[in-house]
Amino acid sequence: HRDLHSFPTRRSSDLFSALHLLHDPQEFAEKLFRKLEGLAEKFEVKVMLLELVSRLIGTHQLILLNYYPYIARFLAPHQREVIRLLQFSAQAAHDMVPPDSIEPVLKAVINNFVTERNSAEVMAVGLNAVRELCARCPLVMTEDLLRDLVEYKTYKDKAVMMASRSLIQLFRTTCPELLHKRDRGRPTEAMLDMRRKEFGESEAQDFVPGAEVVEGEEDKENEEEEGESDMEEGEEQAGEIG
Repeated sequence: HRDLHSFPTRRSSDLFSALHLLHDPQEFAEKLFRKLEGLAEKFEVKVMLLELVSRLIGTHQLILLNYYPYIARFLAPHQREVIRLLQFSAQAAHDMVPPDSIEPVLKAVINNFVTERNSAEVMAVGLNAVRELCARCPLVMTEDLLRDLVEYKTYKDKAVMMASRSLIQLFRTTCPELLHKRDRGRPTEAMLDMRRKEFGESEAQDFVPGAEVVEGEEDKENEEEEGESDMEEGEEQAGEIG
């Protein structure tokens, strides 16, 4: 297996493609998935369709709930193209998908990869796949499950140990309350104010971030203009007196 520690990441500007120009990406993805479910072609063709559907879901934040239990069936260490399939699973996850819909993927990865029956390499791949999935949909993780995975932070194999610590680091910055107190690290001001959002929750702000800087500059300009105006009036009065 190739190492999954570094999933391929791309800037949004690099992803501009025909996918962004689709008139109705939701309908297109649904049609592709229906075709995929009844496909009798070679496995390689299924993999290509799985990749395309995952790109559509991730790019357009689509809701295609049946995709996750379908791809979860293929997530096993000895499955062909399993690294790519793990990548597709993470790519199709986003915070608008109900966490219980992504749960089959998470459980398949943990049960099939993160177990001491497997080699350390396979375990590390599984932990890194879990991290990527949770980075896109943090609500899929539970407190008990996370604390079990965190126990691998002292594992004898370095790759497994580092993968577990990377997972800890992710949750320190997203949902520190799920971690045991000893794993949360030194609290920062940002961490103290941090709270995990519930599914569908968003923050409605009644101000524009950074607007106070613009207001400060405007006030400064007004003061300078008033100062210049006062000087001109003073000069005019002095001229009249003279």
